[in-house]
Amino acid sequence: MAFFRRSPDKPARKVLRVGTLNPVKALDPRDAQDTVSVFFLAQIFEAPYLQPPDADTPPRPLLFDGPLRREESTLERPVFSGRVRAGVKFSDGTPLTAEHVAEALNRAEGFVTHAKARAAGDRVLFDLERPHPRFAVLLSNHFCSVVLDRAGERLGTGAYVLAPEATPDAMRLVRNPHYRGVPAIDEVVFAYYPPGAGDNHDALIAALESGQVHYSDALSRDDVGKLQKVRKHFQPGISTCSLYFNTERPHLRDPRVRRALATAVDRGELSRLSYENALAFTATSLLPPLMGSFRDGIRTSPEGARELLRDAAADGALPLPPKLQMVVPWGPRAYLPHPTQVADAIGEQLAKIGVGVSRVSTRDSVEFYRAVSEGAHDLALIGWIADSADPAEFLEVQLHTRSVPQAGKSPAVRGNMARWSDPETDALLDRYRLDGREESKRAVLERVAQQVPLLPLMYGPSIAVCAWELAGFTPTAIGFPRFADMDLEAQK
Repeated sequence: MAFFRRSPDKPARKVLRVGTLNPVKALDPRDAQDTVSVFFLAQIFEAPYLQPPDADTPPRPLLFDGPLRREESTLERPVFSGRVRAGVKFSDGTPLTAEHVAEALNRAEGFVTHAKARAAGDRVLFDLERPHPRFAVLLSNHFCSVVLDRAGERLGTGAYVLAPEATPDAMRLVRNPHYRGVPAIDEVVFAYYPPGAGDNHDALIAALESGQVHYSDALSRDDVGKLQKVRKHFQPGISTCSLYFNTERPHLRDPRVRRALATAVDRGELSRLSYENALAFTATSLLPPLMGSFRDGIRTSPEGARELLRDAAADGALPLPPKLQMVVPWGPRAYLPHPTQVADAIGEQLAKIGVGVSRVSTRDSVEFYRAVSEGAHDLALIGWIADSADPAEFLEVQLHTRSVPQAGKSPAVRGNMARWSDPETDALLDRYRLDGREESKRAVLERVAQQVPLLPLMYGPSIAVCAWELAGFTPTAIGFPRFADMDLEAQK
């Protein structure tokens, strides 16, 4: 294996290669939506807090030196503050200040919908729009990363910086000379291995097995079963794949029509296209297993679907067009390893009740988001991976009116691909955000099951594989590995 380029004069550089099935597309963490870009940028930029591994663990201070402090405030408009850690510098040597943190956060849509930030000495004060019991968790999200915009560049405080010679197929990171530590790994390369015919991932599998790639979290459980020479880590799922119905379309406004389409889809059959153990991954609600359980009661019944369509038509619902336009992802996702096959199967299942489907392919995450922002689609096959351990955030980003995709707005916090704008749902989400009670969460899920703005299809597991020589890796279902905490050790 040729990872260590040895010479008699200096020690070998340690180069870690990360294998992906999608290219890095975004270079601003405040707007990044696709997982690969967020993972890549997590090595360059840092947020005030580090993502906790679960909902019961408080986030660890990163750019702040301790937990948030409650300031004098009203119950309706809380004020918190955090003190900036001393000695932190951006990659050009600029010392991090409270002004930098406040300015960066106030440019992030995912933050300003909840609070405004202002500097006061070495502390950042947060004026919240409304009570937010898990505000520190919000400050651990990737869109709260602190970015210094200077001379056309985006500078971070993380362990690595983008190498000038990076290419889309091999995005290279090298050490940040002003980082507050010395990472053992000199260089990180995110290498893109495009899927082959039939959505196969053979190229990445071969690269991992041969030792060309040291780490990947892009493969499905069935793909990982083909590997013999790596360490394998499995965690509970934190993502859900769904079929979103564009509720703004006149012919999809009647919930009976949406339920008819949902009833025509066989979720178990779709899961079997992606997982050998389909039952374990077939969705029963929007929330992934790590965040709770719920059964929406939607069962496959083509005859029941046809009856619902007849009832809706008899009451004046607009007829469906000859073909529904379905936007499909640009590549495999953790919750959808074989998007082309699943999209084709959905088309075949809907055809059994006389509904035609036309597949709208997209080249990348930018084109996909543009399509759903324009709202010309009928269906969208996509999903969401949890940005934090907060179930309220996972539900809000897919169901709240303020999360409807819009051109020119950040896709990082706008996952409402159903374009669902329902005052009752918004009120239920706001209540759950405030009290965090199980019955409030259930009320949201019951409203979704009743109105069917989307159909949850399958859950995505959290899987990581790594080479035996990668030391210091600790798997977690939430967040991304920090390669600054790891090392590549020569095998004995």
